[in-house]
Amino acid sequence: MTVPPIPDPDPASAHFFASLDAGKLSLLRCLTCATPHLAALTCDACDGDRFRTERASGRGVIHSLTRVHMAHHPAFAGQLPVIGGIVELAEGPRLFAPLIGDGPFAIGDEVRCEIRVHDGRGIAAFCAGRKLGEPV
Repeated sequence: MTVPPIPDPDPASAHFFASLDAGKLSLLRCLTCATPHLAALTCDACDGDRFRTERASGRGVIHSLTRVHMAHHPAFAGQLPVIGGIVELAEGPRLFAPLIGDGPFAIGDEVRCEIRVHDGRGIAAFCAGRKLGEPV
């Protein structure tokens, strides 16, 4: 199986990818203004540079979605069509992630994060129709 492309962490996103690799979805909360971020070195709301890490609930709502019918990477060739979407987490930040499981999916649907592991790296994916509740 070909491994899907996973970005290399940079200083701003290192905590995010480390939390996924540990099987959790975490975010950074600015200690100055409490704005949540998935990845940041400085807060885009107040320019603060001190954060605490907290576990995200894993709950979110589909803000936008797309269905891809052409494999632009060999890892997706056997999975077509691939559905991805921008999910707004209950805590506020948005991220693009695969939408998995039984569809159909629609903007406004509630979804739940499921961490998938590929070649030792965690990937946040979201599925609909699961019981919302415990943190990921």
